[in-house]
Amino acid sequence: MKCLLLLFILIFSSGVCVAKEVQVIFATGEWPPFSSEDLPEYGTATALVSAICKAGGIQPKYEFYPWKRAELKVVSGEIFAAFPYAISEERKKIYDFSDTLFYGVNVFVHYEKNLHSRVTITYNTLDDLQGYRIGGISGSFLKPALSHAGLNYEPTTALDQSIHKLVAGRIDLCIHDKVFLYDAIMRLYPERIGHFRFLPKPFGEKMPTALLVSRAYPGAEEILKKFNRGLAVIRQNGVYDRIIAKYNMVR
Repeated sequence: MKCLLLLFILIFSSGVCVAKEVQVIFATGEWPPFSSEDLPEYGTATALVSAICKAGGIQPKYEFYPWKRAELKVVSGEIFAAFPYAISEERKKIYDFSDTLFYGVNVFVHYEKNLHSRVTITYNTLDDLQGYRIGGISGSFLKPALSHAGLNYEPTTALDQSIHKLVAGRIDLCIHDKVFLYDAIMRLYPERIGHFRFLPKPFGEKMPTALLVSRAYPGAEEILKKFNRGLAVIRQNGVYDRIIAKYNMVR
């Protein structure tokens, strides 16, 4: 008993105390595989945010909303931040952003058992992809960009349909965000994952993705500092790299 009392006195006389985790409200929505109430760890982006919060001494509370409603709650200060959001100059007028969590990037993938599997498909310019049938999502901004380059773009209403067409040899390449492509392949053809080849050169620029942070949430500035410190910690200790590799995300 005397030893415990002495330890108690020594701790407080030296000014040492254990910091209590601060509970912070985060918003996200249904955007598999990045975020969903139905996914393990609430999705890949949420798993990353949780690891960052743990390292930064933040206790996250996740609430799921439609994206527009989440943004309104961030503006009003009801919620500290929403994620994942692409960083843009337009959004910077209204919100603050965390340091970059990961990048969105569109890539081409082919299935090596297709007609053109006898050669490795590579490209330096879009002209190198002339003659290939390229699948993607109807309504995507990629369609006019590729069609303008004279490429054969064959749209489908859903990414899964394009992956099925790729395996069946009805298209030669599929283009979409890398994380979404990998997730679709793992859901549809996990036993064949080794036969899919991602072309190393991305299409377009990498898009930085981060927290969309409120300027009205109580203590937002200090919480953001804690979060960014947590991100720096897991980048240094290897946790970040393990999460990025596990979910085939882009750093």
